[in-house]
Amino acid sequence: MTEAPSLLLALAAGLLSFASPCVLPLVPSYLSYVGGVSIGELREGTTRRIPMLVRTALFVLGFGLVFVVLGILFSGSGLLFAGVTPVINLVAGAIVILLGLNILFDFWGFLQVERRFHTGERPRGYLGSMLVGMAFGAGWTPCIGPILAGILFLAGQSSNIGQGAVLLSAYSLGLGLPFLAAAFFFPQVGAAMQRIRRHLPRIKTASGLFLIGIGLLIALGRFQQLNAALMTWGTGLHRWQSANPAGARLTMSLLFALLALLPPLPWLVRRLRGPEATRAVPHPALLTLTLLFAALALLQALAVVDLAPLVAAWLTYQGV
Repeated sequence: MTEAPSLLLALAAGLLSFASPCVLPLVPSYLSYVGGVSIGELREGTTRRIPMLVRTALFVLGFGLVFVVLGILFSGSGLLFAGVTPVINLVAGAIVILLGLNILFDFWGFLQVERRFHTGERPRGYLGSMLVGMAFGAGWTPCIGPILAGILFLAGQSSNIGQGAVLLSAYSLGLGLPFLAAAFFFPQVGAAMQRIRRHLPRIKTASGLFLIGIGLLIALGRFQQLNAALMTWGTGLHRWQSANPAGARLTMSLLFALLALLPPLPWLVRRLRGPEATRAVPHPALLTLTLLFAALALLQALAVVDLAPLVAAWLTYQGV
């Protein structure tokens, strides 16, 4: 079985890999190369979106296949060393912790040498885009490598080959979805990427701390306890919802109402400092989140939807 906490960690690891200093600044170049268009055409939005999206999807599929194969190989290694699992966990956890510390302090210089396949011509056809993705996955970048290694060691904790494949699929999804969004909405996403670049040092620090946390969980074998806790919470929520449906519905409605207040909260704080400190209205993305959570709160209060069973089912989800 694949544990929900592990899947979420793998997905988050993929997102961190995309936001890493080795990937994010190069996204326009990757998309330009894979799509066979210039960066100027991407920024102006003159390229056809559907072919570009298909090419990018095949690029994502290419590196996803490589990562899934690596996950199968690493999880298969658990079958060979099933009798010494605690020792394997300690060694793997220590390695992941060292990789995380290296992201923070750069004490292993050889890991900063980038190893990737380079091709002279742009890919021809859709198959070429997929092959470029496989080359991307088979290569090495100093930022993706350590994070990917952490997820591979996590897959190696299990002797279930299917679990390794699902974990690396979740990692590939976390890395691939931003690529797809950037390909389809590049004129809008490009401006946001410029703003994100200012935070790359913080992203690097978060990546290092994330890896150290994964390493500690692997070394201590705590994923089983975390999964058991989520199961307990989910079962308790299901029982409470069954015994007191009105109370559960009201609580979920209040929870979503509170969530509706959180997105514009930073804007409201800046607004209190003076009109010149912020925009006249919150960012459209914040307004969208607020409206979404407010709508869910209203629908929950009117008993149009009942989200408590869905939350309970998610907490008790055990995957495949």
